[in-house]
Amino acid sequence: MILAPLRVPKVVPGCNLSAVIIEALESRSFVLRTKDVLAVPSKVASLCEGRIAKLSKVVVSDRAERLANKWRMNEELTQLVLDEADEVLGGVRGFLLTIKDGILTANAGIDLKNSPIGTATLWPTNPDRSAREVRKSLEVRYQKRIGVLIVDSRVTPLRLGTIGLAIGASGLIPIKDDRGRLDLYGRKVKVTQTNIIDDLASAAHLLMGEVKEQIGAVIIRDAPVHLSDRPTSRQARLSAARCLISSNLSAPINRS
Repeated sequence: MILAPLRVPKVVPGCNLSAVIIEALESRSFVLRTKDVLAVPSKVASLCEGRIAKLSKVVVSDRAERLANKWRMNEELTQLVLDEADEVLGGVRGFLLTIKDGILTANAGIDLKNSPIGTATLWPTNPDRSAREVRKSLEVRYQKRIGVLIVDSRVTPLRLGTIGLAIGASGLIPIKDDRGRLDLYGRKVKVTQTNIIDDLASAAHLLMGEVKEQIGAVIIRDAPVHLSDRPTSRQARLSAARCLISSNLSAPINRS
């Protein structure tokens, strides 16, 4: 498997995401092939879509003020998290543990890092749609069938540091189902499924970095993927009741 990072100029709100990617590809004379997977940082997608909130314009509620004081957070950021999160489960200093779009994540995916001064960057409104629009634009231009991922970072329970997460996907099947296959000793596999899109997102995230690398996309070539027009990242989600971690968490604190 080959990964090729594409550096882009600083993206500003209102840029056309597909055009940004095309410019990055053609400036390197990079030729897409069928079955390539394009991984795009969520922040680049969000900036292009104008998913930027000015902190000075955020009206802070009493609840946000209480949570910000409890977890030592910026009050405006806390309010944005409450506005964006589907559920708030708890917190640690500086962060709220939330569920956003069915994903367990910190601060509903909102980030101050690499956001213009005085702002916070939110996740794209519909990351699957963002991935689909980029895929269709590139497939029309280059006449190749590809997959596209929208990638953010996440933390893993009891592990230090961030890894990649595919919050949006288009053009490839997200999950490899190994149930029913035989292992090395002839036993039938009962539960194992491989999350292809998060594995690829983590590989791309390693090159994207978290500071000022300005890697606007990563091309993943020769990955073990199967292309399909219909799947989205939603197929990689698991209900809270079936999740080993979420099913053991305490009740949400939405009314705190």
